[in-house]
Amino acid sequence: MIKRIHHVGLAVHSIDKVATFFQDVFGAELDANYMGETDEFLSRMVKIGESYLELLEPRGKDGVIERFLATRGEGIHHISLQVEDIEELLRICENRGMTIIGRRFIHPRSAHGVLIELLSNTEG
Repeated sequence: MIKRIHHVGLAVHSIDKVATFFQDVFGAELDANYMGETDEFLSRMVKIGESYLELLEPRGKDGVIERFLATRGEGIHHISLQVEDIEELLRICENRGMTIIGRRFIHPRSAHGVLIELLSNTEG
């Protein structure tokens, strides 16, 4: 059902500062092919070995990443799982009474305090 952990999302104040840290200390590389942008945040992927970190930087007040940073500070925001059949997994979650956000995220109160992002087998 779960193919792999696709990435771990980190809420950060500055993508550039954190990317430089991971590059200098761990030899990470920014993924030049990925840059996400919404009204609320910017995101970039950093590749470390075979794994990825998604760096999420707020773009102003009251967005989800801004609120996360204000209450928790920098750190792990979510874990992204690539799954074989996202619709089947969502049905299982809903049948168990789990709270689903936007047909893509499992709410932390339904997943032992962890925000889980679901990606289809064709993403990433």
